[in-house]
Amino acid sequence: MRLYGHHPSAWQRPSTTADQAFDPDVFLGFAQTCERGLFDAVFLADTHLTVYSGADVSPASMFEPLTLLSYLAARTERIGLIGTLSASFHDPYNAARSLASLDLLSRGRAGVNLVTSQSDAEARTHGIPALPGHDERYGRAAEFADVLLRLWDSYPRSAVRMDKDQGQFFDLDAFRPVDHDGEWFRVEGTNNIPQSPQGRPLLVQAGASSQGRDLAARYAEAIYGIGSTVEDAREYYDDIKARAVAFGRRPEDITVLPGVVTVIADTEAEARDRKRWLDSLKALPRQLEVLGGYIGMDCSALALDDPMPELPPLEDFAGPQGRYVMMQTLSKDDDGRQVSVGTMLERISAGGGHFTCVGTPSTVADELVRWFRAGAADGFNVNASTLPEGIEQFVDLVVPELKDRGVFRTAYDSTTIRGHFAQRLPAASVAS
Repeated sequence: MRLYGHHPSAWQRPSTTADQAFDPDVFLGFAQTCERGLFDAVFLADTHLTVYSGADVSPASMFEPLTLLSYLAARTERIGLIGTLSASFHDPYNAARSLASLDLLSRGRAGVNLVTSQSDAEARTHGIPALPGHDERYGRAAEFADVLLRLWDSYPRSAVRMDKDQGQFFDLDAFRPVDHDGEWFRVEGTNNIPQSPQGRPLLVQAGASSQGRDLAARYAEAIYGIGSTVEDAREYYDDIKARAVAFGRRPEDITVLPGVVTVIADTEAEARDRKRWLDSLKALPRQLEVLGGYIGMDCSALALDDPMPELPPLEDFAGPQGRYVMMQTLSKDDDGRQVSVGTMLERISAGGGHFTCVGTPSTVADELVRWFRAGAADGFNVNASTLPEGIEQFVDLVVPELKDRGVFRTAYDSTTIRGHFAQRLPAASVAS
């Protein structure tokens, strides 16, 4: 859920204002629209930087996610609330109690997207000269996730006994204290926030590297997947499910949600025109600069008719690997030849490589169903190209089409985010 929409030029539309950036009720409106559309959850990305990639790009959020989600929790009833938190910068105990508190006050609707962060500039805001290497970051994140889950389970609801006759508020035997001494963290004690009605927050992850996929397959209950094409998305889906099984889990214990960016209009031609107009708001030199950042090359001298340069193998790329995988796919046509730079820019303009669905409500619904039935997705992380109208169009026009096709709920049948995602707790973690 971005402030003005997922398209990087969405903020440049005539209808947007700077005041929206300071108003939590703008985000509340998005969340209430999604709840009206029976979405599982809203999701807030995060960065610790004021300016992340350039002065022409609006931030993912103007608020710290957990604080804003607490505000949204008080004004919504059923929709899940997922915020992003970095294992590279947070302490697991503080993270555990903050998230458990959000989960408790929302009555079991909290989730967390656990990330490792990608920017040395973010690290410096925390007094760290640079981020650790990729393997170290994921090693820390795995230990962080393990401690986080154990802390959430350490204070079951049954520990609150409140025996007035015996004068005993707590059943001390019900607590499950953590005694962890690992490479990154030393944690001893019990979380001081009790479990919510759903037991503990839903753990979400996004990973494309082998370490990232393993982290998700071992700990996560949902993963924001990658895939620019249905074939790539299906390969990713199958790999994540197989890794989950290798960690002793069931395939259905992790929900795979590829990102989809939508541009919706009454006709196909109008939808394409709308996307072209949004694309045109960003000057060509800046588009080439963004492309260069995605692929780790200087693209400033490229012309629109030039073929895309060959991209090195994934293991030779030091930047964010999920996006780079999508760049590799989109830089080639179906016949394996390099596409033109102009075609590449058109493909990545709205979603940065994510699956971009441009069309009528019916054709957008058809494409989502095609991915779902092809085994490429359990659901989708919907990113409207413009807000608020993009998500309103999806709720009012696409959701009814999905209901007609029998692939979307007609009412909430759960009060918790875990229930929405049909995820169960391990037996040892079930709240009582």
